[in-house]
Amino acid sequence: MSSYRRLLMVYPEFDLSYWGMQYSLPFLRRKSLMPPLGLLTIAALTPPQYEIKLVDLNCRPLTDEDIEWADMVLFSAMLVQKGAMARAAQRCQAAGKLVVFGGPYPTACPEECKPYCDVLVLNEGEITWPLFLNDLECGKFLPIYTSPEKPDITQTPCPRFDLIKPTDYASIPIQFSRGCPYNCEFCDITVLYGRRPRTKTPKQLTAELDTLLATGYRGQVFIVDDNFIGNKKKVLEFLPELARWNREHGHPFSYGTEATVNLADDPKLLNGMVDAGFITVFLGIETPSLESLRETRKHQNVPGSLLDRVVKIQKAGLIVYAGFIIGFDHDSADIFDRQIEFITEGAVANAMIGPLMALPGTDLFKRMEREGRLLDSRDYSSWYESGYTNIATVMPRENLLEGHRHIVSNIYDPVQYFERSLRSMQRLPRAKTIRERLQRFHQLANAFLKEPVEPGAKKGSPADIIRFVRDLYRGFPPEFRKALGRFLLGVLRTCPEQLPITLIFIMMGYHCYRFTADYTIPKIDDALANLKDRQPPKTRPGSPFRIFADAEAPCPA
Repeated sequence: MSSYRRLLMVYPEFDLSYWGMQYSLPFLRRKSLMPPLGLLTIAALTPPQYEIKLVDLNCRPLTDEDIEWADMVLFSAMLVQKGAMARAAQRCQAAGKLVVFGGPYPTACPEECKPYCDVLVLNEGEITWPLFLNDLECGKFLPIYTSPEKPDITQTPCPRFDLIKPTDYASIPIQFSRGCPYNCEFCDITVLYGRRPRTKTPKQLTAELDTLLATGYRGQVFIVDDNFIGNKKKVLEFLPELARWNREHGHPFSYGTEATVNLADDPKLLNGMVDAGFITVFLGIETPSLESLRETRKHQNVPGSLLDRVVKIQKAGLIVYAGFIIGFDHDSADIFDRQIEFITEGAVANAMIGPLMALPGTDLFKRMEREGRLLDSRDYSSWYESGYTNIATVMPRENLLEGHRHIVSNIYDPVQYFERSLRSMQRLPRAKTIRERLQRFHQLANAFLKEPVEPGAKKGSPADIIRFVRDLYRGFPPEFRKALGRFLLGVLRTCPEQLPITLIFIMMGYHCYRFTADYTIPKIDDALANLKDRQPPKTRPGSPFRIFADAEAPCPA
């Protein structure tokens, strides 16, 4: 019988980034955006004879006591967490612990990971984790476990939500499907999970929601599928069950997910998502350039008008976030202004934009290798934030950096950001009667403004909510507060029943505004200075994009 009975699961910290929301989390009294769903699922796959402890380094440090307690330590990480994982793993190795790596980054780059661990458990954990545990019980194990087999996720158990403190997180993830039917050149999802989307059953998902509800959590649930609508037939079976569950439980959650833009082409699917309580959807728009879309095999974005499809999704009732990419081979000199124009006309308030990157295992990575354009660098941690890319782009590097700076300076200027936010909200359908508007307001307030609570704890009162919003407003710098005030007045005048949703725009907008000013623009300016051998350009007088040396709001450590 194995002597490894105490399993410490460690989730490495994320660097400050556009995705992390670190500037806004203190306002929400949260420590991290989402817990590690992969580790929670692996915990559920682990037999009961193992004692499990989970440490999310985005919420608290890894202590010597944690390491001393453990018999073995399991790390799971994405590419952007590679440095943090290596540092924490070295501490565990020095303490003589059995160190195991799994997750997307080790699966994509096993050779990079080998020096920092004893065992690699790769691919999908439903297959490889039990293989490793079986060998462990027999007293010997292999250095690497891998399998091309794709598991039947209808057999995947409910994640161990009991291992986390829900009040640490701004959102809780669940998963309906894995895989995507499309074959975009830059994307690693099909490399990891295949092109045949596999789904859980509606009963599985509602059981997971039951378990989450029992923890006391109330608020945002993010369905982390990389393409929620990859298997439309199964999604259409799930949505009515989700809508029913929401009604029966008083709409305790709001939902967001990721999908392809052809969601706009299926009214039944689109309306089903709205009826089921979805508020937001993240779309991979990438670029308004048809030539670049064809280059990267993003064929689902080519038919019709991309802009019209975005507006159609918004008018159906979903707030659209989107990802954009610059640096395709076919990008022309005007691509930066075209991106700004699309983001503005599309009223895409929260737009994530960065240079094209070649991720390991993707067809783009292989093409860049063949063409001799892959740069000798493996720093994936800051590509969206600093203009970094690991490929030699056709566009001159200086032009790419200047264009990136131009875009983020524009789209996260508070005035521009909140003008888009207001138009985005105004595109959402209005309730027809006062009663329906009050019901809508109550439903949204229930999902967005109630504090997650521990079982049995008292929920926040309306007075608590008012104080929270007041303190939130006062905590912002003047130029942000001024644009925010106009935004809130516009919402009150034109769509007051949607007021609770403003919290999404405020929190994401403030984080992106501060991060752009404090990190992205200085990093790009440093890169430009290195290219041109000159001092970084000074930000123009009166620009909101300055470094906040004396910031009024808390800055994350």
